[in-house]
Amino acid sequence: MKRLLPLLLAAAAAPVLAHTGTEPHVHTSALQEGLLHPVTGLDHLLMLLGTGVLAAVTGRSLLLPLATLAAMLVGAVAGHYSTEFVGMETLITLSLAVAGLALLLPSRQRVLAWLMPALALVHGWAHGVEAAPDAFWQFTAGFVMASAALLAVGFGAGALLRRHQRVRQLAGGGLVAAAAVLFAG
Repeated sequence: MKRLLPLLLAAAAAPVLAHTGTEPHVHTSALQEGLLHPVTGLDHLLMLLGTGVLAAVTGRSLLLPLATLAAMLVGAVAGHYSTEFVGMETLITLSLAVAGLALLLPSRQRVLAWLMPALALVHGWAHGVEAAPDAFWQFTAGFVMASAALLAVGFGAGALLRRHQRVRQLAGGGLVAAAAVLFAG
């Protein structure tokens, strides 16, 4: 059962994907919506946690999470002044597969880990497209703060997982399985 848990969680959470692409985020508090967005969208939650884990496992450096966060912010601004593009959701889902494969393939971890900021740019772009234009900066401040917290949690988890190869492999398999479920859906 423990081996199936990541797949079951991914399947159960698929309807709460962060990007529907149909409506801007409009709520009474754009900051609150921004703070909640990365934890209510399975794609963002797993990408951010996975990137934090990779940073700790591959070099114990905060450079990867900071580059990922900066890329998300740049992407959000670009998306705010642009529109959705073909393949955006596919690239967002691909970020989960890349993070998972990096955990599963130790010989390729560093190379795959550095793809995460490029893929995070697309996550940010989607935020920028979907944020309500009049509340963009408040929403963006919220999602950047929450994303930083999730990257830190992932980094902390990765620091604990450095010595546990089997658990890292399970986490990697869970990320790949979540990506497969999202690609199928």
